[in-house]
Amino acid sequence: MTEGVVLSVNDLSVNFGGLKALNGVNFELRKGEVLGLIGPNGAGKTTVFNALCGLVTPDSGSLSLNGKEIKWPKPYKLAKLKIARTLQGVGLFPDLTVYDNVMIGASKFAESGLMRAAFGTNHKDEKRLKERAQAALERVYVGAVADRRADTLAYPDTKRVSIARALVAEPEILLLDEPAGGLGPQDIEWLNSLINNL
Repeated sequence: MTEGVVLSVNDLSVNFGGLKALNGVNFELRKGEVLGLIGPNGAGKTTVFNALCGLVTPDSGSLSLNGKEIKWPKPYKLAKLKIARTLQGVGLFPDLTVYDNVMIGASKFAESGLMRAAFGTNHKDEKRLKERAQAALERVYVGAVADRRADTLAYPDTKRVSIARALVAEPEILLLDEPAGGLGPQDIEWLNSLINNL
């Protein structure tokens, strides 16, 4: 293993019918590194994330985590692999509160299992989940709106909540899909500061 490499993608290719969305993508991510995928719309950046998160099946390529080659993961295994992701389109549940949206990301910490975490936790799990969710919200400066419904927030705040939901899982690898999309200069400055301090 190359020293400090936590994620290695080799020769990743994805086809959608006759369209070659990705062709031989290679990159490595080292511990503590910020790595950006840059390209025009339609270049395949989100498709790379979708392959890493099990939302599309690669036609070829290999994936290694911490020097160990693994199968391309299924979405439900991401938390166990210590990978979290935000979505390009934010992906919040509009009818839920900000707090509940973030609690969904904390479910991996419930000792009593995912279903119990999603639909009712024991007191010990609930307390721990609430603490993690509140800490994540405070970290991205939206703790004050925790009780509001997600669909009442301004767009920059929805981006912050999406990041809090990913951070609450305490990932070793955080995938941010177009995190600055639709944000103004002040929010982009805040986002850069957050990313640099992770």
